[in-house]
This record gives sequence, C-alpha cells and structure tokens, in this order.
Amino acid sequence: MRILGLLGTLLEGGRPSVHQLAARFHTRRETIYRDLRALEAAGYPVVGDEMGRLSRPRLLPEARRNLPHLRFTDSEIAALLWAAKQSGHSSPFRDVLPSTIAKLRALADGGNAIASEIEAVVGECDWGAKDYAPHQGTVLRLVEAIVRRRRCRVEYRSPTSPSAKKYQYDPYRLLTVAGGVYCVGKVPPYENFTTLAVERIQALDLTDDQFIVDARFDADRYRREAFGVVWEKPMTVTVRFRAGQAPYVRERIWHPTQRIRELRDGRIDLTFRAGGTFEITRWVLGWGDAVEVISPGELRDHVRDTLICAARAYAPCS
Repeated sequence: MRILGLLGTLLEGGRPSVHQLAARFHTRRETIYRDLRALEAAGYPVVGDEMGRLSRPRLLPEARRNLPHLRFTDSEIAALLWAAKQSGHSSPFRDVLPSTIAKLRALADGGNAIASEIEAVVGECDWGAKDYAPHQGTVLRLVEAIVRRRRCRVEYRSPTSPSAKKYQYDPYRLLTVAGGVYCVGKVPPYENFTTLAVERIQALDLTDDQFIVDARFDADRYRREAFGVVWEKPMTVTVRFRAGQAPYVRERIWHPTQRIRELRDGRIDLTFRAGGTFEITRWVLGWGDAVEVISPGELRDHVRDTLICAARAYAPCS
C-alpha cells in the first residue's frame, strides 16, 4: 500500500524530497529509496535531479502519459495462489483469503487455466496449527510498531503464569516457525532479547515513544543460530540416524548450517550449529529410537535423562 501511495504522489507531479516522502508515509528515508528502486524494477522510470540523485524523485511527463501496464505472469499468479492456500486456517488474515484467492484467479484472465486453478487442487493439513484469525489486529499493530519503531505497551500471559503481566516492549521482527507466529524484541531496560508468542498477547497499544534497535540484533544471525524461536548460545550438535531413516533425513533442510556425513553401514551423521536446548531435544525425541545424540555431551545427557523420566511413566505396575 505504501508503494502505491508513493506512486500516486509521483503521478501528482511536484518535487517532494525523500525526507518529505518519508514523513508523509511515516517511514525512513532508506525505505523510500528502496520503494523507488522497486518502482523502477516494475517499469516506472523514476528520475532525479540533473546529477541523477533521487533526493527529489519524479516521473517524466511523457512517462506519466505512457505508464507500463503491469501484469502478473502465470508463474507469479500460481505462486501467490499457492502461498494463499498454504497459509490455511492458521492465517491471521483467514477471513479475507477467499476474496484474495478469487481476485488472484481473475487476474489470470483465462490465460493459463493450470496456473489459475493451482489453489483448487492443492490440499492442506493443518492439524495442530494455531488459529491466528482472532489476532489479525495484533499482527497489524505489531507490523506498524516495527516499521515505525514505536514502543508498545503489552499485556502478556505465558502458559505458566496465573495472570497476565503488563510491560513495555520494543518489537524488532515477526517470525513464523512451525506454524506459530512470534515477535522478537526487547523489554526495556533489560539487555536480553525477548520472544513473544503472538496468540498470548492479550492487549497491545502503540505509544508515542520511539525506540532504537539494539545493534546486536541481526535477523540473519538469529535465523542461523536459532533452532526455533529461542535464541540461546549456539552449540555444535551432531546426531546419528540409523540407515532406515537416512533417506528421510536427507530430503529436508533441518537447519541452514547443517552438514551430512555418510557412514559405511548406511547410517548418517547430521551436524548443525544452533541454540535452544529445549527445542532441539523435542525434535530429537520425535525420531524415537532412530536417532542418537553424539555431541555435545550436555545435550546427550539431557536427552538421556528425559528418556529415562519418560520411560518411568510407562513402567509396569508392580
């Protein structure tokens, strides 16, 4: 919507500066420059001053008279329809998905029936998924707070807390992990990063206070070092799978840092570097007796102790 608004402003003529555009759309100048590049990539000839600088961007008069007709390709329509279907019942925007899908299919305009019908032939299985439809407003407010860097007042209740707690929160990034939606940020004045599950936010309001993103926060590093949503000190993990499960392990990317080593007897070692003992342990336990933790020793001991405790629940009565 911001890019469309920016395009409309340029079509009106005038010579607003990037600084003025950033203020109009409540964002940063870097974001306006990025949007201008996106418009250029879409076929709109954006020009600057005589030196080529885009500090006061504009569209040439002849360009405004001959604007390119943008059309989604069949592959792009198929990609959007696929993404809409895969978001399923857990999407916070579930209520508008039917109309979105209908409009996307109409864009095909009878061109490629296969592309336009891809959504109709793709099924989804979302057992165990969370329902985020009631949290659409929270998601949108978090997006606004992240883009505008606005501090929030949240009311949050964790599963282990008897009541909700109220505090200030600086949201940095939304994450989707294993069907869940989470927000990474900080609770001032604490130094550690805090991850909130969106569905546990009972109330959220934006304040007039702006925050500065902690220089230590690196979204790409977070993705590389976290196994799920918990960002802990990374460790080098090696797990060994028996031969019968090796083909299934090879088929997936379990972590961006993973490496696979083939053993002579058909077993494989999967090695990755990530933090999050609880999440890694839960993943390992999901493989039952088909996997063994080789290292680190602390994780191996933790998984062993967990299995011993679980076995006691199944011990026969004396």
